Amino acid sequence: MKTIEFCAGNLRENKRVWEALEKIHDIELIDYGCLGYCGNCYSESFAIVDGRLVNADTSEALIEKIMRKLNEKN
Repeated sequence: MKTIEFCAGNLRENKRVWEALEKIHDIELIDYGCLGYCGNCYSESFAIVDGRLVNADTSEALIEKIMRKLNEKN
């Protein structure tokens, strides 16, 4: 199972990302009060996918990047 972590402060701007991803089976979505990426949180959409930062300028672009990351072979 893959894990996707969000900062609650960043998630307010990216509710669409969470809603798109919660439809996918075999992933765990977690939102934390703070992930310590305050600069990213202020300037862009981001998530931590299996321990790696994934960021984008828009929530739509973030969904695309997360989907690519989820489909990568380990």
